[in-house]
Formats: sequence, C-alpha cells, structure tokens
Amino acid sequence: MIGQLAADFTGSYYDQIPRGLFNIGGAGLNGWRTTCGVAYAGALVLKLVTNTSNVVDEYLAWFERTPFPSNAAHDDYVAAAGTWTLNVSARPAPADNAPKSVGKGLLCHATHGRWLEAAGGVDGAWVTEVFAGNAGMAGMDRCSKLVYDATYKMAELINDWAAGTVPTPVLDPSVDTCLTSGCHGGAGAYDQAIIGCAPEINGKMKCDEACHQ
Repeated sequence: MIGQLAADFTGSYYDQIPRGLFNIGGAGLNGWRTTCGVAYAGALVLKLVTNTSNVVDEYLAWFERTPFPSNAAHDDYVAAAGTWTLNVSARPAPADNAPKSVGKGLLCHATHGRWLEAAGGVDGAWVTEVFAGNAGMAGMDRCSKLVYDATYKMAELINDWAAGTVPTPVLDPSVDTCLTSGCHGGAGAYDQAIIGCAPEINGKMKCDEACHQ
C-alpha cells in the first residue's frame, strides 16, 4: 500500500519510505511468529496516513474478530482473466473456497494455528486435496489472501477517514471484563491471589482466548 500511496502522491513523504521496511513483519516479525505481519504493517500504514488512534484500533479489532480469508482474492484473480503476474513456485494462484477461521487475537502462531485447525490440520481435506498435502503452501495461500483482505479494509478506513468519518472501535467484551475483574484493572483493584496478573497491563487485545486460555 505504501508503494501505491507513493505512486498516487508523487513527491510526498511516502516516496521516502523504504518499501523493504515492512518486510520485517513476515512470519510474525522476522519469523518469530509473534504479532502477525498483516496486523503490524497495516497498523503502521494507517498511523502514517491518518495519525488517528481510533482508525488503528478499529483495524486491529476488525483483524481479531473477522473470519479469514475471504474468497475475494480468488474471485478477483478469475475476473482478471490471467492478467495477474504470479511467481507460481512461491505464490500459487489463489485457491477457491479456502476454509475460514476467526483469529481471536493478533498473534501469528495462534491465528495461523486456528486456521489450520479449521482446515482439518495437515492431513485435512483442504491441504490434502487442494495442495497435495503441502501444509506450507496451503498456509501461504491463506496468508496471501489475508493480505488482500486487510489491504481492502485499510483502503476503506482511509477513505472513510478522508471523508471525515472516524470509527469508534469496538473492542472484544472480554477486554472490559479483564480490566474490571480485579486482574488488569489497576493497582487498586488488583487481586494478589490471581497469579500472573499485572495491574499495569491495560491492553486492548481479546483476553479470554488470545492471552488467557
């Protein structure tokens, strides 16, 4: 998206941002499987463009609650009638009707694992029939489509912001419960008996499945 912004706004500071900077998000930040690179890079772009926390929060909340991937990448690929340039060995054409899953968080390892579970695991029908048992290629299909879906969402948020509409982020209900339960609710409400809780950690990510299971 930075490349597109640089092309659309020649001479702007978008031109000065190295494209490779965002590659650090690959495989959950340089292969560490922590924050999903799609969530990370998308949040950076939205902050650069809008400088509005609510827009970033809405994007991240959307990321953790939305079933991915949609079939939009496949449908658009078919509609484009072969005009997309693909490195088939590294990025196969988008497969049709991939399984979906709700990530319930922002972590690469956890969200990808939930998707693979929804796909039936490495021996599931999706991986076996569509990708001849190659779970890595199946996962690559999923993640590529996730980038596609997220880019579309980012464009929507930027267009809305440019039109003067700033979203009111809807955080998962578990966040409010966590912040008021005597765990992460501040020093005054901290329950010393709850092992592992830290009153100073007032986060926004879904608590009951992303952090505490």
